[in-house]
Amino acid sequence: MSLALFSNDPFVGSLDRVVDRMLNDFGMPNVLATSSGQRAAQPAGHLHLPTDIVETDKAFELTADAPGMSPEDLKVELHEGVLTMSGKRSVARDDKDASGKVWRSERTSYSFSRSFALPENAAPEGISATMDKGVLKVTVPKTEPAPKREPKRITVSAAKL
Repeated sequence: MSLALFSNDPFVGSLDRVVDRMLNDFGMPNVLATSSGQRAAQPAGHLHLPTDIVETDKAFELTADAPGMSPEDLKVELHEGVLTMSGKRSVARDDKDASGKVWRSERTSYSFSRSFALPENAAPEGISATMDKGVLKVTVPKTEPAPKREPKRITVSAAKL
């Protein structure tokens, strides 16, 4: 059976996230489902950015951990209604003893990118982003959605001969 048949199943989605985290923990490429339901491998060293999304009365708040990064390492962009958070962390190897041996090296350099389509009631001109103690917080203010137009009835007339 095709995985696409189960792309809307919450259990399969949860299982995918668990498997992706396990693979990521073992340093293997992260595997994500695409919008078409097909599986696509991410390049090695490219992480999926776990993000909390909270909706308040006045805004949408996206919060993501970015340990060891500074604001200069991060990029938040808005293009055609899609908000993208990305970044790159480089690890300098200075963990040598007096003779120059590296006893253990588990930290790695990595990059990430995560995109979200903004809802109709988002106010893109007021988006802000802050970084505090390795936590990126992006705030997207809400606005009143444009009123939905009522259906307009078109009069059908007889053709003129």
